[in-house]
Amino acid sequence: MILEEVIVTAQKRAENVQVIPVTINVMPGDEIENFRIRTIVDLASYIPGLAILPTPQNLANITIRGLGTGAGNETYDQSVGLFIDGVYAGRQREFQASLFDVDRIEIIKGTQNSLLGKNTSLGAISVVSRKPGEDLSGYIQVDYEFEYDSFYSSGAVDLPTDVGAFRLAFNHVAEQGYVRNNFNGNTVPERDQTTLRLTGLFPIGHYGELTLGYQYDDLEIHGDTFQIAEDQNGIIALLDSAVIPGLNLRKQAFTSFGKQGESRDKQSGDRAYLNYEHLLANHTLTALTGLSNYDNKRVIDSDFTTGDYLSVLVDQDFSQFTQELRLTSADTGRFTYIAGLFYLDSDFDLDDTQDAAFPPPFTLGPFPLTGASLKDYHQDTRVISVFGQGTLEIGNSWQATLGLRWTDEEKDAVFANTHLRSSPGIGIISPEVEPTPLERSEDNLDGSINLQWDVSDVAMLYASWARGSKSGGFSAAVSLPQDAEYDTEEANTTEAGVKLQLAGGAAILNLAVFRTEIDDFQVVRFTGLGFETTTIPVESEGLEFESQWVMSPELMFATSVTYTDATEKNSGDAMPGSPDWSANISVHYEHALGLGELRWRLDGALNYLDERYTDRNEKFLIDETTLFDLRLALLPASGNWELALLGRNLLDDEISFEFDYPIFGGNDESTTVAGLNRPLTIAVQGRYHF
Repeated sequence: MILEEVIVTAQKRAENVQVIPVTINVMPGDEIENFRIRTIVDLASYIPGLAILPTPQNLANITIRGLGTGAGNETYDQSVGLFIDGVYAGRQREFQASLFDVDRIEIIKGTQNSLLGKNTSLGAISVVSRKPGEDLSGYIQVDYEFEYDSFYSSGAVDLPTDVGAFRLAFNHVAEQGYVRNNFNGNTVPERDQTTLRLTGLFPIGHYGELTLGYQYDDLEIHGDTFQIAEDQNGIIALLDSAVIPGLNLRKQAFTSFGKQGESRDKQSGDRAYLNYEHLLANHTLTALTGLSNYDNKRVIDSDFTTGDYLSVLVDQDFSQFTQELRLTSADTGRFTYIAGLFYLDSDFDLDDTQDAAFPPPFTLGPFPLTGASLKDYHQDTRVISVFGQGTLEIGNSWQATLGLRWTDEEKDAVFANTHLRSSPGIGIISPEVEPTPLERSEDNLDGSINLQWDVSDVAMLYASWARGSKSGGFSAAVSLPQDAEYDTEEANTTEAGVKLQLAGGAAILNLAVFRTEIDDFQVVRFTGLGFETTTIPVESEGLEFESQWVMSPELMFATSVTYTDATEKNSGDAMPGSPDWSANISVHYEHALGLGELRWRLDGALNYLDERYTDRNEKFLIDETTLFDLRLALLPASGNWELALLGRNLLDDEISFEFDYPIFGGNDESTTVAGLNRPLTIAVQGRYHF
């Protein structure tokens, strides 16, 4: 009666998570399927210290330990990196990827630049999909959610052949909305997503193994939950009497630019990777090639009212090629190491049309606030990195690790703005700009030092320091190209922790304390018609606690807790999206029914978030939130089928994301916009293994 060993690849080699001197939360694939976690936004609820604030643009505003990259600027690199089967995903839009047929998801906290890459200064999320098996087998799962008539299906099949093994997996989401738009009769947001993945695994001679993977994803989101929440000055009432301010499951909005009068987000993309591993004496040579691209088109009803006062139309294309070569020594001996090269080449195209048609008295001084402008932005990025990490055993129980990564990055961009419908007001807010070239080159040296003491076979202490950088670049959300450039962000993280295996392997207990300082943290401020980028000094400190305990052959209990104090250094204000306390408590219980070989299983997850602000200057305080999910399943001892009842957000707790709307005079919480999370839902879930 012991815990199963959890193997992760957070440090580029397969290792037991309990012997790695890094804080890593692991979400197993079975839990992802059981609780129907289909997006990284859903995942964040289950991981203390990981927070994601949704936005009207459907961009992921991700924070780890209270710090992360704002979502307003689509040209930003992320300070929390996303990796899908080892390949870096370079844009915020790629966080829309569907989670399905996953072996595990690793949430790696703290600065990880030495091995994982330049833009992981605050952490990383690694999604590892299931690989082909040796036998003909598979599964299919179907979920039907009653309250909002939503349908989910996924499945996979393993196909062994004489030349190799294949795995074909699919996922489909037909999720209906939960907020009623009283103006046009729609219920939003509707999400329709279909994803297909084919993976092949081939032996190459006696010492090589080749993995090929391809995934296609098609996503459409119809409408959003964002609505006018406050109108203290009566500006919205003067502009649009049809709007009833308030944050609830009713809204009044319309845009003639979108399908059926709603905002729309449509994205299609594919990604492919090739991973070849070859044994060379006591080393492994790895070549990992990644290709990805997507096309995204959006209509954003940016006035959140029933008129076409302000609409944004986005057409975005992105393509990326990455190549990594690394040499990994065997994990035996007094000195082990990893050394490698990394190359990235990406192209990003953005067409952003802003259409304004405000009636009097909404003017810019004496000028009408009307007109339309098209911003063209193109960016080429090239990155080359050299990295390495070595671990030296000192005596029988001490290890010292040094990691270094040198990165050279070049960004070439062209910035232009054209008036489609001109007026003096739009000329002031969004002046015409001839195509203007922008160039930026930077070199960064990131690194880490770690000291580890193996007190015994079941206890380990460690202390580490790491410095990591996030790229500087250009913002496409400004009016003039001379204001576009922003500088590199550098984070310094110190951490100390203990990892224990207890009760003869039946339990684990991990504890870590951390502190991160950033002098030039990139923040985004919404100005009404755009996003302004500035840098400020910030700091975050706190602790992480995790425990798991197999209490009996039938019962397992787990809990994880994060305390974070993340603040702006100058003002002492709390960082947005950062609760002081967050926690997850989960339980798994399985017992025989006494009816033949039938069993029943209970899986529960209680996820707690302390109160937190959603905007800078300690604005918009969200109350503490408790999300309670429960799954009750019936299954035979063989486990080849399962029938379950799944309840999500059973306490029907609300989470809101609120922000000022400056164009309507909202600079002091007088005019605000907000959106709500999904309410309580009940679903029936069936799964069959063959």
